[in-house]
Amino acid sequence: MVFDGWKRRKYIKALEELADTQYEKMYRLAFNYSHSKEDALDIIQESFEKALKAIQKKNFHEIEEFNAWFFRILISVSIDFWRKNKREAEYLDQNEQSWSFLNDSQHSYLEIEEIINQISSPNREIILLKFFEGFTLKEISVILALNENTIKTKLYRSLNELRSKLE
Repeated sequence: MVFDGWKRRKYIKALEELADTQYEKMYRLAFNYSHSKEDALDIIQESFEKALKAIQKKNFHEIEEFNAWFFRILISVSIDFWRKNKREAEYLDQNEQSWSFLNDSQHSYLEIEEIINQISSPNREIILLKFFEGFTLKEISVILALNENTIKTKLYRSLNELRSKLE
């Protein structure tokens, strides 16, 4: 079935009405996943963007339960957000534990600096940017023009290398 402009406008109107009548419910649901006001608002916004993109697609089909359809999108975006943040939190915890060995180290700051300088260039830069300059992994990926996952891998490996050299 070909979807004409009139039906698309009908669904966009339904989306606007849903925002007016169910916004508090959307917010509570998103907040339960994110535990943050700003993140909950981001989740809702991303859900509306996904819904609008779906409505604009040429192969969009008639929806019987529009509210249920939208809330499935909202829950999906919320779960994706939760999973992403859970992985990032686990990764940060792991890196903090990896970095904490320096605090327990018997080496002086100058010895540690000398050992860091022995690490290969890109890996050394990542350590310096992350732990000495305080940049986030995303910022480091932009600075070094590398994928964020590549930065995570290189950081993990370089911390292990640093730990083995300090032992």
